[in-house]
Amino acid sequence: MQSVDERWSSRSDAWTRQDDEKLASIVLKHIRTGSTQLKAFEEAATELGRTAAACGYRWNGVLRKERREDIEGAKLSRKSAQRTQAVEKPSDQQMDPQTPTTMTSSDSMSAVVKFLQTYDAQYQKLRQQVQELERERNELKSKLRQTEHQSVAHGDGSPAPMTPEQLEQDSQALFAIMERARKLLEPRHK
Repeated sequence: MQSVDERWSSRSDAWTRQDDEKLASIVLKHIRTGSTQLKAFEEAATELGRTAAACGYRWNGVLRKERREDIEGAKLSRKSAQRTQAVEKPSDQQMDPQTPTTMTSSDSMSAVVKFLQTYDAQYQKLRQQVQELERERNELKSKLRQTEHQSVAHGDGSPAPMTPEQLEQDSQALFAIMERARKLLEPRHK
């Protein structure tokens, strides 16, 4: 009876020793980093020009048995790295200004000052936008008065009738200004 390797070695798409080595190194790398086998098979499929299912089949059917020691070594490497990270994490958390238990009074004051500076900058920007809108509104009022004066000067004392298009444009402009002013003046957080 032929072994699995002997049976498939005559095929044109047979797995070569190089393919096996590449697949094994990718899977072992993913084991060391704590990634999933599925991700390893997808990466291997891309590099080897095969499907992820084919890579999984090859790994589980042939290579896993050959690589037991390598797999155990990769798992130990991952556990060692996790222990190292666990030891380092507490010191990282102490430096995190978002952790309430480790904030000092100077840290909290710095956070308050930063918040107030940001708030003030936003307020100044909104104030400037309101001033610009008021200036624009005053300009439009001035243009409207000029138009009324011109129409009075040209005719019988009553304003010249506006075309529906002019009325529509003026209304839209006025509503847009009012909407922008409303949005600027309403509170940011409800």
